[in-house]
Amino acid sequence: MLLTPEQKLWRAVLGQAYADAECAPGEIEADDFAPADRTSARHFLRADTPLDADALGAICDSAVVPCDRVVLWSRRRYAAAA
Repeated sequence: MLLTPEQKLWRAVLGQAYADAECAPGEIEADDFAPADRTSARHFLRADTPLDADALGAICDSAVVPCDRVVLWSRRRYAAAA
């Protein structure tokens, strides 16, 4: 399948969310990244709120990536605190 530039852009957005979710505390020394960003990225990828689910769904649709697979993988990888 040949991806359009727009699809590549939205896949990059998903990739950045994944990179933020995987970032270990203290790994990035940039002033613009906080540990809360990692937590937010994980909530987003798990679609923890209706707003996250809607946004993730729109991004996945634009990226031509199955949203249900992203959510399922994320919920397994980043289990929510009990």
